[in-house]
Amino acid sequence: MAKDHSADLMQALIAKLYAEITGNDGNIHIPRNKFVTWMKPGIPFMSEDFLFCAKGLAGSSAEQAKDLQHQAWTLSKLFDYIPDVSNPFVDDSLQQHIFTSTQDTISSVYRDVLKHSKVVNQELTEKEQQKLKKFRDLMTVTKEVEDLITEEKKTVTEPGPITVAYTQKMNDYIDAADEYMNLLIDAQSAKGSDPEAIRRVAAWANKSKFVRKKLEAAEMAWISQGYKNEYEQMNAYINQVTQRSMVLYKEDLLRKFEAARLTSTAEGTAGDFYYTTLLPGNFATSPGWVDFSFYDQDYESHYNKSTSQWSAGGNVNYGLFSISASASGSKLEISQNQKSTNFRARLKFTQVPICRPWFDPGFFTMRGWKLDDMWNLNFNNKKVSDGAPTPTGRLVAYPITALFVKDVFIKFDELASQSQYIDSKIRGGGSVGWGPFRVGGSYSHGKERRDLQYNAEGGEIAIPGMQLIGFINNVVPMSPNTNPAIKPDQFI
Repeated sequence: MAKDHSADLMQALIAKLYAEITGNDGNIHIPRNKFVTWMKPGIPFMSEDFLFCAKGLAGSSAEQAKDLQHQAWTLSKLFDYIPDVSNPFVDDSLQQHIFTSTQDTISSVYRDVLKHSKVVNQELTEKEQQKLKKFRDLMTVTKEVEDLITEEKKTVTEPGPITVAYTQKMNDYIDAADEYMNLLIDAQSAKGSDPEAIRRVAAWANKSKFVRKKLEAAEMAWISQGYKNEYEQMNAYINQVTQRSMVLYKEDLLRKFEAARLTSTAEGTAGDFYYTTLLPGNFATSPGWVDFSFYDQDYESHYNKSTSQWSAGGNVNYGLFSISASASGSKLEISQNQKSTNFRARLKFTQVPICRPWFDPGFFTMRGWKLDDMWNLNFNNKKVSDGAPTPTGRLVAYPITALFVKDVFIKFDELASQSQYIDSKIRGGGSVGWGPFRVGGSYSHGKERRDLQYNAEGGEIAIPGMQLIGFINNVVPMSPNTNPAIKPDQFI
């Protein structure tokens, strides 16, 4: 296929974006997780959809409290799905999938693990017990609040102040790292005499030293204001102590898990959810979004990357397509070979950590526990994860970071013909996507239905607003992976 076909260009654009959000560099001092799932297409949001992330669930009126509960319910359900990784990854260095779900949820598997696990029990000293509780309470807190609607007292689990500070400063560091990688990859892919190519080379030469200083300053703020060393030392202590006894630790996990279960008034009897939020809560309106651009020469640098190889091998198409039509039910119409010459795109993106204060994935890596016979009977001896290169199990991975874009602009010579295709599908009641981006049409959040607006004029498609286009995920290693030195009578 020629490089001016819409599907080829979108594959190359995604390959470049993938490189920027997962790129390794000697100046970046955090692990860059490389398991990415892309939405096809993205899910639109408005900044006010995340008001509860910054404000919490205590509204100034009963109506606002119900709206905040509904927002929290919607987000918790979306971020509770377990990604399906049943198909092999492309290779060990570039791992990615189109997002699909196993239809199992993180909260249900975690509940079953806590219910059916047996843990090692060797007595801890009183001092060790107190220190363990202190560290756990710093990382997650349970508190009693009054429901504005029912006026009843209830206990809720939220991220502790040290977790909030750690995650927020880590997010600032990730934003600085993204900006650094964006500048570097732009310069590396620049070719020819195009003004954009010349600008990119000059930008790296003149800006890289300042962006590197910004990266270093963000790391220092993470250490000094985000309690980076203290947070990681507390985790290390918890891991060390629980190798001898996990009884108190598991009791704390159960208590905070149950306290995190809330009920949304708007959803009624179907409104149960486990509180989940994004940190920082004001990410939607913050200035920390990274500018991203793509032009013809980026195709030469990125189309042959594993993203494109994986897309072709997995029969994943990134061309224009209609994803639904209200008159005739769900359908998919691919338009992959439409011409898109002189293609250029720009957008802003950010990575936002997902915080589940009720969920402690560190439990899965500990070696002082095993599953009881009822688990094996109910779930056919299936592990949480078998740790294989293509893992199987009930919880082989979970999203840790949400990938958002906003203010997407796409320009190409054949805009008129393609905008006619888009308009015809939307007028028929459908929604149109292009790669991980939703171009237009209707979408819903819970019971609320909205229209996504876009403008096509002057040779450019403009899609204002924000979209969730994917996740970065953690893969769960073999779990349980019980230490064989623990005797059966040491488990309770």
